[in-house]
Amino acid sequence: MNATRSERAGEGEGRYDFDRLERSIDFLIDEHRRLSAEREALLGELLDREHRIAVLESRLDAERTTRISAVERVNKVLSRLDQLQASISAGAEAAR
Repeated sequence: MNATRSERAGEGEGRYDFDRLERSIDFLIDEHRRLSAEREALLGELLDREHRIAVLESRLDAERTTRISAVERVNKVLSRLDQLQASISAGAEAAR
């Protein structure tokens, strides 16, 4: 007769090592729970970081807009000063 491999392995012991199997399964279940909890924590952290990035990008856009507006106002002031300087120079030359 040809016995299967598992039957031959069990012949020497008379029974399978169910305690060892149960320990292995318990270990796998515990690892699955631990990894699932770690995954959930990492997902929460990822969501927090994505939210922070969105907030920072929004602030960056607002600061860019403020900067552009400030540059435009400075350019207007400089243009007005150039006009005043030209006007004063023209008036001084006319007075000579």
